[in-house]
Amino acid sequence: MDPGIHDTALQTTGLAASPKLGDPEVSTAIEPSTTVAGGKLGRFMILEPLGSGAMGVVYTAYDETLDRKVAVKVLRDTGESAQRRLLREAQAMARVSHPNVVTVLEAGMAGGQVYVAMEFIRGQTLGGWMQATLREWHEIVEVFVQAGRGLAAAHTAGLVHRDFKPSNVMIDEAGRARVLDFGLVRAAVPEAPRAVTGVRSSSGSGSGNISVGNSKLDMHLTHDDQIVGTPAYMAPEHWQGLSPEPAADQFSFCVALYECLYGASPFPYGDAAELVLKVLHGQAAEPPRKRGLPAWLAPVVMRGLKNDPKDRFPGMPALLAALDRGRARGRRRWVVVTALLGLVAGAAIVFARASDDRTCTGAPEELSRVWGQARRDAVATALGAAAPGYASVVWPRVQEELDGYAAGWRASHREACLAHLHGQRSGTLLDQQMRCLDQRLQALAETVATLAAADADVALRALEVAGDLPRLEGCRNLEALSSEQPPPDDPESAARVAELRGQITQAQVLARSGRLPDAMARASELVNASEAIDYLPVRAEALLLRSRLDLHQPVQKGDEIDRLTQAIGAGFEARADGIAAEALALRIYAMARQPGLVPRALADEPLALALAERSSTPAALRGLVLNNIGTAHLAQQDPAQARRYFSEALAVREVALGADDREVAYTLINLALASDAGPERERLLARALAILELELGPAHPETIDARLTAAHLADVAAGPGLVRPGCVALDRFLAGDFAPRARCLLYLGRLALELGDDDEAEFVFATGAALGERDAGGSKGLTELELAALVGYAALGSGAYDAAIRQLEAALANLPQAWWSRLDAAELRSILGHNLLAAGQPALARDAFASSIADYAAIVDGEPRFMASMARTRRGLVEALVALDLARAADTRSILQASLDFYRGAGPSFARQLARTERLVALTAAGDTVGP
Repeated sequence: MDPGIHDTALQTTGLAASPKLGDPEVSTAIEPSTTVAGGKLGRFMILEPLGSGAMGVVYTAYDETLDRKVAVKVLRDTGESAQRRLLREAQAMARVSHPNVVTVLEAGMAGGQVYVAMEFIRGQTLGGWMQATLREWHEIVEVFVQAGRGLAAAHTAGLVHRDFKPSNVMIDEAGRARVLDFGLVRAAVPEAPRAVTGVRSSSGSGSGNISVGNSKLDMHLTHDDQIVGTPAYMAPEHWQGLSPEPAADQFSFCVALYECLYGASPFPYGDAAELVLKVLHGQAAEPPRKRGLPAWLAPVVMRGLKNDPKDRFPGMPALLAALDRGRARGRRRWVVVTALLGLVAGAAIVFARASDDRTCTGAPEELSRVWGQARRDAVATALGAAAPGYASVVWPRVQEELDGYAAGWRASHREACLAHLHGQRSGTLLDQQMRCLDQRLQALAETVATLAAADADVALRALEVAGDLPRLEGCRNLEALSSEQPPPDDPESAARVAELRGQITQAQVLARSGRLPDAMARASELVNASEAIDYLPVRAEALLLRSRLDLHQPVQKGDEIDRLTQAIGAGFEARADGIAAEALALRIYAMARQPGLVPRALADEPLALALAERSSTPAALRGLVLNNIGTAHLAQQDPAQARRYFSEALAVREVALGADDREVAYTLINLALASDAGPERERLLARALAILELELGPAHPETIDARLTAAHLADVAAGPGLVRPGCVALDRFLAGDFAPRARCLLYLGRLALELGDDDEAEFVFATGAALGERDAGGSKGLTELELAALVGYAALGSGAYDAAIRQLEAALANLPQAWWSRLDAAELRSILGHNLLAAGQPALARDAFASSIADYAAIVDGEPRFMASMARTRRGLVEALVALDLARAADTRSILQASLDFYRGAGPSFARQLARTERLVALTAAGDTVGP
């Protein structure tokens, strides 16, 4: 970050030229004209300068009357009217008494200059405090909450800071945050607020500058007016020339908090113009992913950075209440009762602190049993034996994930223990935290045990298994923990609840490790077992787990919606809003997969969003709801509405979960599905692929599926380059896993076929069909339609038409009659037509091609990508009509013309297909009438 932006009075005439913010003509400190060391201001003897800034110079001084050292700020000469206003505000500030605001002792005028005398603070600025050592997030939030209380107190007194930043906050020797300079910059703002009109993006050169009124960045108020403040922290309304209100301080506060938490500016800039552009248009960068930060924190900070003040928190108290999430409320202080016991009490406090350190160690022995060196070595050995090549790629990331989780668990355990010993949390709340942490430790233990016994399937999913542990932030959310239903009073029932929750954890790990049938069987047992216990939360948890696993099945059995409805009801009864909200969001998705139920799915939106807001993880659940509502709109073939919901879901999830979370990748893919073909769609897909490669590994099934989807959506010429790396990764790491290799080759062959590369297509399909046949009957095998497609394509090269026709017809008969099956039906009917034609059955081929074209026609309006497949199928239909001696029929010519028109306008990628279609034109002897 350019240091010149941090303590500046911006001359608007200089800003208009967009210099770097550190340039002299933009950054100027104005020295008072008369005050020098050794002089006097009122009763204060000036000693030495402490520093200078945009508004003046700060000196240390001696208060002769009260015999104490003070700080005196001398403000620049601003004219008589401004001086009177500054003096009034300084005097008002002197009446604000708050422990987090530096006390103003006196304000006056001397030598034509306003001065303000303040208490002298021994300490360091917030910026210096941040640089002194590595700070934990909760330390940073605590300091900012203190500073925010100071801001709130002054707001109550009718004052607005207008220049809140780390250098205007002092951390005194006791660790208390104190806000400086409150209200002392107002005089630099004109008497009457001036709204800047006509703010817009420049549309002429595309340079990205701002236009204000009629000239770029021309924010003149008068020739001598200034926008005074620190640009990096200034709110949009401040840049617009409006008189800032308390909401502007909230914006500045959140800019500073963002910087301290994430080590970066929320509005990265190269020069002043770029900064102003981003601030005015609300283009705050999503917080970078940072290990250890709770998910709830980013949405709070980002809300304070909203462009419109109405979209920020209603006031500083509301913002501070949000920041207090997960923090202990109502802290008690230990006091010494009598002076006679002072020494004894002091010794006791020292002893207590030492005892705390020995007692609250973060349970290292428990942690070592779960994830000590022995277990670490066991996992490394198992992964290396199960998948030697792949383990070398993923093991370092797996180790990093588990090490980080273990360290976070230990810190949370120690924090909870110390808070209880210091009287900040009740024994009941400590019990709730420890139960939560015990569940997290059990999840870690199950994960490590699974990885230590890894086979090739588990090794393939090792990153997912390690990275999907339940979030530790839930054990720090005191508000959510205190609202949970306590376990049964009966010790036997309580033990049974704990046992069932442990088994739920086991089932979750089984699912993540790829053992879905085993996980589903375990979940079904848990649903039945939970009915025998009079404790609704665990029943709701079991129902939700079983329902989640249902939705991972490729074919739905029809009872998943009923089970989700039961989970919603159990969540309501147990007052577990998070469970009810997630179950409702999943039911929206399940209904979206059944065309007749889409309206019901959409009707659930208000309730689902309301439940999400009441949960302990509102942002994460809101993102899930929005994503699934988008899916319902996509099912209704309404891509515009789907894009709206997916875009909002993406923004919410990036903040709540982190920009590199897998759920973010899935929403990116959904948004790409709902977007038009072009560079933006390809950017979304590339970003999703990068996330999944990082989070899951190159050969994970979901990474491969994302590659196939990306190839399905991208320009056909780019498709092989997207699919081939996945096929290579599967060959390299999973040579014995035939199904995913065959599936990848199916996609690669389709692309070769569309591009007219018959030799490549024939080889790829033959290889894929052979792999598919070897996997036939396997638990993770290809779907019936995938295997039928491979066999059908391969038969066109091998001549095994009859067997392929039987397999294709069987697959078509079993295909669900649903919107999402129409594309599969179109492809299978096209392959069937080609095999029937090759087998000498042109009449049946004609019918199959015609049905395929009808299916494609229902799809291509919303997804033009399949126009190439329809053009190739149309050509097949013409070939069947030629075989039926209908070459010169008007319908034949119009069908061939449609195919020819597509290939002529589709670009060089389809040159071979165009040549083949033109040869067919010549063959039909319709050259004079077909084509221009």
